[in-house]
Amino acid sequence: MIELVTADSKDVQEGSYRIILYLGLLMNSQDSFYANDFVYKGKPLFIEFPISASDDAEAVANRIVKIANKYMLLTAQERILDVAADEGKVSFTGVNGYQLIKKAILQKYDPNASQIDCCNSNGDFVDIMKGVPVTYTADPTTGEITVGEQAVDEDGNLRDLADNEVAIEPGIEAFGDYNWIIHNLRLPTMANTYFWAVTKSEMPIPGGEYTQFIIRICKDRDGIGGEVVGQRATSVTTHVLYVLDQGDNVDIVKEELGKLATFKTDADDALADPFAGLQ
Repeated sequence: MIELVTADSKDVQEGSYRIILYLGLLMNSQDSFYANDFVYKGKPLFIEFPISASDDAEAVANRIVKIANKYMLLTAQERILDVAADEGKVSFTGVNGYQLIKKAILQKYDPNASQIDCCNSNGDFVDIMKGVPVTYTADPTTGEITVGEQAVDEDGNLRDLADNEVAIEPGIEAFGDYNWIIHNLRLPTMANTYFWAVTKSEMPIPGGEYTQFIIRICKDRDGIGGEVVGQRATSVTTHVLYVLDQGDNVDIVKEELGKLATFKTDADDALADPFAGLQ
């Protein structure tokens, strides 16, 4: 999360302002919305807003939120950031575990930014505040993140933030949520692993619990042995089913499988005492 803090009403200067954000992606995400001509995907965002002399910080913050939400709705297929205002502060927060705010800059339009000659100049936005990633520590036991108040300079040394800098709080890579599971884990069924599986109903259901059935089939294969006369071969195949624990799904699968063979092992019983029967 990054917070851009607007000035108190007595310090507000009338003019046109712009917030520049650059969203990067973690975990080698291939989200096409962030496609660009660089090696790593990323998306620049520009939010322009006016400030009048009569505005206070709260009015400016609310205006930024309104404009940001309006144009994100028009230019993106879905919400890509949560933008909120609180007592004159504007916060930008990612909506998933892939996003990482790499750049945040607050600019003001200066009509005389670039002098052309004695009598003419070009206007441009100039930086007045920058977002800087700050240090953080993670508790190895609980995973709780503690955000620091210092940044790292080009030489790798810690430094305090300057007056024209605000903190970009660390975006911690997600772990174990729905998107992470879909990205890193697969239900190894044919319907889920073929190319167009993303459009099918075989994808894991958010919040669902699954029962795993492991079926091993043993079959004598006469006539395919070699080396010696009369050699026999046996094929053993393993099939894994993941059944959503909803309604009677699990009981129905157990009943149908029970018609074919007797269940040899219940994983809950086996795992409760994995060394039972061993000398």
